[in-house]
Amino acid sequence: MSRIAVVFVGVLVCVAAGCASRDVDTDAATADVATVSVTPEMLRLGRTAYRKYCVQCHGYGGKGDGTSAASLDPPPRDHTNAEVMDAIPDLTIAETIRFGGVDRGFPNMPAFPHTSHDELVGLVAYVRSLSRPGLDGIRIGDIE
Repeated sequence: MSRIAVVFVGVLVCVAAGCASRDVDTDAATADVATVSVTPEMLRLGRTAYRKYCVQCHGYGGKGDGTSAASLDPPPRDHTNAEVMDAIPDLTIAETIRFGGVDRGFPNMPAFPHTSHDELVGLVAYVRSLSRPGLDGIRIGDIE
């Protein structure tokens, strides 16, 4: 089975626990990197969470064509677009899931503060897998 790794900043642990504030100190803490190995089980957890939280807007395939997408302005992001997705750091994806998209110009993206750390890691890994299906053995955090 293929393995991929998701690089998360040390602050993500605090974000997942709900103890991080969104200020300059949080941005400065992004220099501390921790690697989280993502197993096939983690990807399955991410897929399950994606179907639970994301398909309504992003669609089952991640193309931004969910049943609610037509009524949203701006439209949901297409997670299969590698050019766009590669420009978004893993931490930004995680923070957008955790805090919502208002700060990033996507006011229709709701916050999911209740996601567990494993679920959040799985979601980031799964979102990455939608635009980069051939990532065998490459650490996601190395792709910028």
